[in-house]
Amino acid sequence: GTEPIAISDQNYFVEHEELVGKILHYDATNTSSQTHGTAVATLAGGNTNNGMSISSIGYDTQLGLYKMNYNEVLAAAYAGYKIINMSWTSGCGYSQYIGDMLHEAYGLGVFLVASNGSTCGGPTELVYPAAYDVVFAVSSVGSDDSHENLDGNTHQHNSSVDIMAPGYDVPLTAASGWNLFGSGTSYASPIVAGTAALIISAYPGISPTEIKYILQSTSINIDAINPNYIGLLGAGRLNAGEAVKVALSMYVLSQTSSPLDPIDEPIIDMDFDMLDNDGNNGHGNDEDGFDPSNPGQ
Repeated sequence: GTEPIAISDQNYFVEHEELVGKILHYDATNTSSQTHGTAVATLAGGNTNNGMSISSIGYDTQLGLYKMNYNEVLAAAYAGYKIINMSWTSGCGYSQYIGDMLHEAYGLGVFLVASNGSTCGGPTELVYPAAYDVVFAVSSVGSDDSHENLDGNTHQHNSSVDIMAPGYDVPLTAASGWNLFGSGTSYASPIVAGTAALIISAYPGISPTEIKYILQSTSINIDAINPNYIGLLGAGRLNAGEAVKVALSMYVLSQTSSPLDPIDEPIIDMDFDMLDNDGNNGHGNDEDGFDPSNPGQ
């Protein structure tokens, strides 16, 4: 199966037909409202090909359904989840304490994904946790790759955005038998988290830095459609299929190297790798200057 995803959110309808058989962790003491968390969780990894509700990008992904706070994010990281989705905002300013905590989760090999919701005074403002450097921040496009919704409004566009994904008029299910269309970066984020699960399944043991690199380097450039937002939409729009193909090819490369010298960095440029005769078996930085050992890029 696919790599499991931890969802940190309000609460969940655990008997929902799209979640039955999916849940690895759930706290029965959770009394928050269930619709938002259900919509987010089913987008990331709801049951698919069951003739009901929606299909999820995560397909056969299992889910850890955690509460909506930072303690729960850390608990999911300690429990071994390698992807954690946070479709929520905790504030509009940087906190060293929370930043340190997220760095700890990231250091455990966790790919942290957050929605870049517009709650801090306008779409150009930074929102947290999305704006922390170790969090992969997702904002919204519609079906035509436009960052502007049909009503002319937008979700966040700023320097912290890492990628764009569907966040306007997204098919959702928020309760059993209740299917609707909704808009919010809350829905763009779990689509990216589901793609990350597929990437890890194609390349077990891949690092969060490498996942970020694959997602961004395979994304579709949408600047021509969004001339007013160039430089503010991250690397472009998510291309899940291409991301998984690249992850698989990177994994195959990693398996064909000498077992005594495991590859711990992505090898993107084969020519560069084969021509590297300085005795380090091609483990230098790639020509484009990407340094996998520097998560801050």
